[in-house]
Amino acid sequence: MTNRKLLLKLVSASLVAIAGMPSFAQSAIEIGATVPLTGPAALSGTQYHNSLRLAEEHINKAGGINGKPIRFVFEDAQSTNPTALNAFMKIVQEKKPTFVFLSSYSTQNMAVAPEVLKARVPVMYAGGADALQALKNPYMFRIRPADSTAAVAMAQFVKGTLKATKPGIIYIQNDFGQGAAKAATKTLADAGIAVVASEAYGGNDKDMSAQLLSLKNKGADAIIALSFPQDGALLLRQIKTMGLKQPIVASSGVFLPSAMQLMSAADLENVWGVIDVMLETNPNATSFVKEYKERFRVDADAYAAVYYDGAMILADGLRKVGPDPEKLRDYVARVKNYQGVAGTFSFDDAGNGIHEVTVVNFKKGTKEMVFVSKVVATP
Repeated sequence: MTNRKLLLKLVSASLVAIAGMPSFAQSAIEIGATVPLTGPAALSGTQYHNSLRLAEEHINKAGGINGKPIRFVFEDAQSTNPTALNAFMKIVQEKKPTFVFLSSYSTQNMAVAPEVLKARVPVMYAGGADALQALKNPYMFRIRPADSTAAVAMAQFVKGTLKATKPGIIYIQNDFGQGAAKAATKTLADAGIAVVASEAYGGNDKDMSAQLLSLKNKGADAIIALSFPQDGALLLRQIKTMGLKQPIVASSGVFLPSAMQLMSAADLENVWGVIDVMLETNPNATSFVKEYKERFRVDADAYAAVYYDGAMILADGLRKVGPDPEKLRDYVARVKNYQGVAGTFSFDDAGNGIHEVTVVNFKKGTKEMVFVSKVVATP
């Protein structure tokens, strides 16, 4: 093929591709997103960075926002509160966005919350800590189950299915762990079951054997583990190394892909998870899961799903009420029964959007997740 023919072929292919895309004559509606792109938190941050990029593509292919394109502007929240705060301030000051997506880490969300209120810009976030809803910030909307929802489901499972009478709790010492441990303890107490011990560990701890030994010595007949991905994987490995036989009910973060790859099938024996969602059980998630895997070469997790849903809810709001932050805030607050890839969204007075969790366990000798039941809380 001559160079001229090759050039004509390339130009023709480009014109065909352009013809398949909507034509945008206007500047883009910019949406902020503070996402952990570097550091330890990037394992989960990459998931929702990918999903927001995918959502942007889907929204624009569908004609954008009433003929105007949408564009996500990312700033790296890294893994600390100051960097998350700086990322939010930079986006707000430089871009003046009509809406912002925050990270999935509660401690970062807590640090940013006062500035969200000052900026009067609505945000969506995936941090689960109950302390966030206690702030009563009208501009903050949670797009995954609150920790108390999951903790209550864990406690109910320990009592109703495992029939434990002397449960113990081990939790990471932060807003998430403390709040979830408190909620689980209260649920069990309301059912007439006292927690025999509640042990905390630091986020940078590598050895939780002393806390686990304390639970064993105090007679715990089941263990509720409230952890993040990396420390949760380490915790389950140590439980098996120590030969503890008590059934374990662990929180959602322990079963994200980034944590699962750090564990063996043996680490998951006699373990149940209370996770945000098992995407394979939701028909609405089929095409999303397939495209995400093909596009990014990794499986989509719950965080990818909820940020994608959040972007689609926002797009609907932008089409219906426009880019005014106050009107968008009011729109999101009124969303009820939105069927997303991660489940059903109905925002309550505290800004919580999703009110269901899923209990899973694992096929013996494998890391294959098996659906057990769904727990739905009334908004």
